[in-house]
Amino acid sequence: MNRRERNDMMKNRYIPKINEAAIPENGGWAEIMDEPVLVLSIPEWESIMNQSTEEYQSVWMYDRIEDAYIFCFKLNEQVERAIAFAKDHAGVLLKDERAEGEFSILITHEGLEDADEETPCLYFKELHLRRHPKAGW
Repeated sequence: MNRRERNDMMKNRYIPKINEAAIPENGGWAEIMDEPVLVLSIPEWESIMNQSTEEYQSVWMYDRIEDAYIFCFKLNEQVERAIAFAKDHAGVLLKDERAEGEFSILITHEGLEDADEETPCLYFKELHLRRHPKAGW
């Protein structure tokens, strides 16, 4: 990669500008079309469930103080949100072997027991969590 390509890549790099993260109310793993999908319920996000995720920017971060991974994303250059995966709470889901490779995240505002194919959701494909060396998990 030459200097120009590297500079172009850095310009397109997503840097979150948010200062709070949601904590999933519930979550679990599912297989959708033979792919691992982390399904999360975040009731307070009902207002953004109809947003398109065709084009989005995302980044995984690690918060050393809270011992949590944070998934940050931005939709349509306007809607920006984050999800906190604290080690002993939602982070348990990231300890699953399915989080070791490529996976997707599906987010709904409804309880997981109430969701079906018609439930509005956000769907983030082809994600990869690169583990932070200081995390240890």
